[in-house]
Amino acid sequence: MQGDRIMLITDLFNFAYVPDWYGQLEGLKDMALTESWQFKRNVYDTKNTDTPILERYIHIVFRKQSIDYNTAENAETADTYFHIENECACFHTGLYTKRYKGIYAYFTRNKNQESMRDWYFQCFCDELSPKLKYIEPLPKKPNYQMMYTGTNFNPEWSIRINVEHILGDEENLERIPSKIRKAKNLPLLLETGVELARRKAIVEPGIIVPQGYQGKIQFLIPVCLTNMKKPDLAMTLSVMDGYYLGNTCLTPEMAYLNARIFSRPVAPWLTDLVK
Repeated sequence: MQGDRIMLITDLFNFAYVPDWYGQLEGLKDMALTESWQFKRNVYDTKNTDTPILERYIHIVFRKQSIDYNTAENAETADTYFHIENECACFHTGLYTKRYKGIYAYFTRNKNQESMRDWYFQCFCDELSPKLKYIEPLPKKPNYQMMYTGTNFNPEWSIRINVEHILGDEENLERIPSKIRKAKNLPLLLETGVELARRKAIVEPGIIVPQGYQGKIQFLIPVCLTNMKKPDLAMTLSVMDGYYLGNTCLTPEMAYLNARIFSRPVAPWLTDLVK
């Protein structure tokens, strides 16, 4: 407890009983601005085949808002992240309706004796919903301060790739296309692919996408290894002193999920992944 605040559980399903989860997500999809929430190819083993991107997004936003609530300096600041008072709770999902009204996740106290959860998830609703009429002010949309303090990507900076780490790490290696995974010149292919992407970013800066990592800004750069028109992976670039360091490679789908936390991706190499 910090002051008079009870620390929130940072996992949605442990915080609240959530009935008809997939149905709730489908309703949220219809309510929000039109967006693709599933990949063209099934790359993850999930029961949710209709809105897997949206499902992950909501879980991450819930975790972020609850952590920000727990670590806020005072109750007034905490309330801007996650409102909890008496019989209701809510937070801003970061999504908007087609009339650009903020969409909130709304909870009431859980009165189901068979559930151990303190809260019951009622619905997603917009800021004009009667459910929210007594909450003032409403929580603010998720704020990623790193997006405003991070520098813009500078394609003139060199990129140093930790090839030994990437190729020596099993998870990183498995993200590289299998047909070239054992190629003797793979280190050269990887470095060449990143350098070509850096040069492309000089004339097409929109291909570079931000992501957050441990409270700092990173950049995602698409890397073509087997097809010059279709990236095989994304390299994460940490901002160093006058250069970028590449320590990790992601599948394009992983890059999309990370990029979507901040905003809807618009780079074609990412939007081509979704339906």
